[in-house]
Amino acid sequence: MYVFDNAAPQAAARLAALAEVFDPGSRRHLSERGVANGWHCLEIGGGLGTITGWLSRRVGPAGSVLTTDIDTRHLQQLRLANVEVRQHDVLTDPVPTDLFDLALARLVLEHLPDPDVALSRMIDAVRPGGWVVVEDFELLPGVAIDEHGIAERISRTMAAMRHVSAAAGAHQRLGRSLASRLRLQGLTNVDTEGRVLLWRGRTAGATLSRLNFEQLREPILATGLVTLAEFDADMAALDDDAFEMRSPILWTAWGQKP
Repeated sequence: MYVFDNAAPQAAARLAALAEVFDPGSRRHLSERGVANGWHCLEIGGGLGTITGWLSRRVGPAGSVLTTDIDTRHLQQLRLANVEVRQHDVLTDPVPTDLFDLALARLVLEHLPDPDVALSRMIDAVRPGGWVVVEDFELLPGVAIDEHGIAERISRTMAAMRHVSAAAGAHQRLGRSLASRLRLQGLTNVDTEGRVLLWRGRTAGATLSRLNFEQLREPILATGLVTLAEFDADMAALDDDAFEMRSPILWTAWGQKP
């Protein structure tokens, strides 16, 4: 179950911050896979539609993009001639087969009860020679860095948020295994890259963390792992220019269908 409800008041701003932080790396990987005019692309979990829009421009009028989500409310504003928006559950709903040059999912598989089923369906959707690109987090202990950049600790709020996410079924270390999962499903030319960013206070990364905390405030506090005073202190730290924190590792893995 996806713990961040797209209907929440923070959702649009949270998705925008996530896009600002992670879209540049995603666009680079997609460019390196050769996405070009005339390609037909499938995006699972389109979110706010920022990557969908980029793909639309990249493939041009001769190409197409099918972007899907279990909740498409933030995709409806796209209204692009070569884009179809579809409400869709990748685990249960049918997808076209052997059609796409690219199938992409970012920060989707880690929230699914069986990510390998979703991978299999994405592979079925691409034509022979097509690319599958997936991106997911690996969460490691210790995310906050002290003012001297030496000792690391994990805030109680972050620990509680991870507890909430895990209780909802999120696979918090999935990213590291993506490449091996693609190989096991028979893809060729498989490779992977992990990206870590340093987020300072008042940056997009800090904004993303603040909106995560705000959206999950009640379940975070309900864990009993953090007090209200500690929660408020962690929120305030994200607006401190001197604050720094290490992002989760975002792993990108890619492979071609034989």
